[in-house]
Amino acid sequence: MHQIVKDLFADIFVLDLSSVLAGPQAGSFFAELGATVVKVEHKSVGGDPTRQWRLPSESATSQISAYYAAANTGKKVIMLNLDDDTDYQQLMTLVRQADVVISNFQKKVAEKLRVTYRDLQSANTNIILAQLNAYSYDDPRPGYDLVMQAETGWISMTGTDEGHLAKLPVALIDIIASHQMREAVLVALLHRYKTGEGSEVHISLYKSAISALANQASNYLMAEHIPQPIGTLHPNIAPYGDIFTTRDGKAVIFAIGSDQQFEKLGKTLNLAAHDIATFRYNRDRVTHRIKLQSLIQHKVQLHDQVVITQSLSDANVPFCIVKDLSEVFTNDLSKHMIKSETIDGEATRKVSNISFQFKSFMP
Repeated sequence: MHQIVKDLFADIFVLDLSSVLAGPQAGSFFAELGATVVKVEHKSVGGDPTRQWRLPSESATSQISAYYAAANTGKKVIMLNLDDDTDYQQLMTLVRQADVVISNFQKKVAEKLRVTYRDLQSANTNIILAQLNAYSYDDPRPGYDLVMQAETGWISMTGTDEGHLAKLPVALIDIIASHQMREAVLVALLHRYKTGEGSEVHISLYKSAISALANQASNYLMAEHIPQPIGTLHPNIAPYGDIFTTRDGKAVIFAIGSDQQFEKLGKTLNLAAHDIATFRYNRDRVTHRIKLQSLIQHKVQLHDQVVITQSLSDANVPFCIVKDLSEVFTNDLSKHMIKSETIDGEATRKVSNISFQFKSFMP
């Protein structure tokens, strides 16, 4: 991260009381920006539960898991039992120094542990509390990414048209909520900078998931279209997400978003002129997607990946070869996103929380 940004956040102290993924990822984000982040974990239960979420191939004696490392680098970790008065007073000492507190305690737990906004504000009048909950602060139901994916429609449209539903392979609702939390904290910091006032901001896993439905939400709200599982396909565009196989067995995906791009694709693959004319407009390509897939597959399977890749690149046709993570992390752009740090003295590797670049220009 650019030194100017690190200097901006160097005096910010974030107290992270959260566990699992959404909250801890937000804390890790601010640590990467240059803030001081202290994470408080529950001493009586061995800390954040993700410490134990190990793959079979991970060491059973390690104090951390790869999952835990994904969201907790750059922090100082303190183990406390907030039911113990001495530990609670240690927490309050940290609260008095903090700018931001991140929490995902349910309301009844926060009240029991005396870490509600009112409790925190009594120790620090301009504290910012970022409170994550499943549905709303007053709703006692716990929050799990899988449940959120199911309840907010994501699973209903994820999978294949053979009826095999699927969940997203990362806890994406947590990730989306984590971004909402970061944005909310930045707004609260700006508000405090202008007014001197603290803030209480609430982030909902459920509402975060709804906010990210984007075009699928509008498809329903404007056209009453209920999306069905269609694998990698796009309901509005074709060929977009359609997968084809090269002669040497590599999977190719096209992302044709305009009629002009389709014309370039057709010419590159040597589709017959009458076929290019038949499918010139997107509405025809979507309506007759199966026939179009057959025509394209017939052309793609005549060539190896190297030939297809070169010809499509030369024609500036949007496409990609489907890659697994071993292939992804050989790309220089991906390599630059890898961070190596230690947690509890153990070496870890994770991807950066930050993908933007910051540049400052003096007049």
